[in-house]
Amino acid sequence: MRPLDLYEKDASKKVTIYFEGKALEAYEGEKLPVALLANGIYWITTSLQGRKRGAFTFGPLPVVINGIKNIDGRKTLVKDGMRIERQNYGEFQEAVEIDGSKGVLREVVDVAIIGGGIAGIGATLELQEYLTVALIEERGWLGGLMSLRSTIQEGFDEEPKKVIEELTSQFNENVKVFKGTIALGVFDEGEYFLVPVVKKDQLIEIMAKRVVLATGAVENILLFENNEFPGVFRLDFALEVINKWGVAPGKRVAVVGRKPERIIPELEKWNIEYIVVPNPKRVEGEEKVERLIDTNGNVYEVDAVIVSDYRLPDINPITQAGGKLKFKWGYYVPVLDEQNRIREGIYVAGSAAGIKPHYANFLEGRLVGAYILREFGYEATPAVYKEKLEEYEPEPMPMQRIEFKDMNLEDVQICGCDVNLKKVDDVVKKGITDLQIVKRLTHLAMGFCQGRFCLFNGALLVSQRTGIDMGKIDLPVARPPLKNVRMKVTAVRE
Repeated sequence: MRPLDLYEKDASKKVTIYFEGKALEAYEGEKLPVALLANGIYWITTSLQGRKRGAFTFGPLPVVINGIKNIDGRKTLVKDGMRIERQNYGEFQEAVEIDGSKGVLREVVDVAIIGGGIAGIGATLELQEYLTVALIEERGWLGGLMSLRSTIQEGFDEEPKKVIEELTSQFNENVKVFKGTIALGVFDEGEYFLVPVVKKDQLIEIMAKRVVLATGAVENILLFENNEFPGVFRLDFALEVINKWGVAPGKRVAVVGRKPERIIPELEKWNIEYIVVPNPKRVEGEEKVERLIDTNGNVYEVDAVIVSDYRLPDINPITQAGGKLKFKWGYYVPVLDEQNRIREGIYVAGSAAGIKPHYANFLEGRLVGAYILREFGYEATPAVYKEKLEEYEPEPMPMQRIEFKDMNLEDVQICGCDVNLKKVDDVVKKGITDLQIVKRLTHLAMGFCQGRFCLFNGALLVSQRTGIDMGKIDLPVARPPLKNVRMKVTAVRE
């Protein structure tokens, strides 16, 4: 077994890869960063500022593979004999690749659901008897965050993987599932909505009469020194490497953040040694995390740090589609009407509408599906789901205090695009509080994800430096397309 494997892998799939010239054991079908992690390699790329980075906190993972630069290692599966080298982040521009030489495919459905998590699955099951559905999921699997857990979730009777398998096995011929597919936005097109998506390098135009945004939530980025260092894990990445790939984040893990209970059951199930550190100040090491220092000066010898904090609704697809926001429960949520719509024809379900347990998200998916069925003239019972949903209040998030005086702000990354806390703080201290202007001056939220992970902390900084209420801070609207697009067109010469 490799140093961080949690169990023996299928020996028939064993291959050899080379990282910086060193031969390593890997397995067919593994993601590149997972294979490197299993071998104890955390440092894979270097930021524009020369800071060492791994694969499990921010952004893409630029690497050189077989001599070819600018490959995103995060999306790359290992192959026998593959040779990998580190690459500087500054040489890489992440974009969705579209092969312009391929004809555009078109699908016409009644309802397009963006997000294949438990809310999207619930909406699909409610709709499929009477309406055609396109279920669009960016990951290569359905079930969202719930599918990455191994312990039974409230409201369900079986392990998450089995629940997802049983629910999706009920999909009928009216459902078209698009896994590994990136949605570029929602656009008005007469009586229909146009949802352009990309699967691999194929552009597909999905025309739908109604759209459901079930885009889920993102992890809150905790602000401490060297928070992007190799060996620091965002919680969703930690769950993925443990439960999908059977690899431990480290031999001895520190759990930081205000919600350690989100990861502890998984660590205990796999007998991964851990310690909870509620007040992290700084991580240190050579090529990976070797120690964590808390605000009291205590030093913890660990080789990985998992950030287990609160989640924030993914608001970018909502603002791009024309939705408005309000500040409630400690984060930004969409303004919805009595039928969970941001505007006529576009609905929101699941964690995108407010942070709730998985079962509540499933119910909200069914609720939205029932609203749509009734709108199309079919019998539906949204009141049943609404009554059950009233048992679940969205989870409030207390405000995190940014300790400006006690941190080296240059070592705190607020945005994965090489924007540190000091850079943003210096602009705000000059009296600039409009986040749109802050964005232009610092490049905050100007990367591939358009601020999904950093805009909230940008607003938090403005609020705490100026005293402006979070509800009065306007967040920049996500612009179409939601992801950068690069066209690959085959030139034809006569």
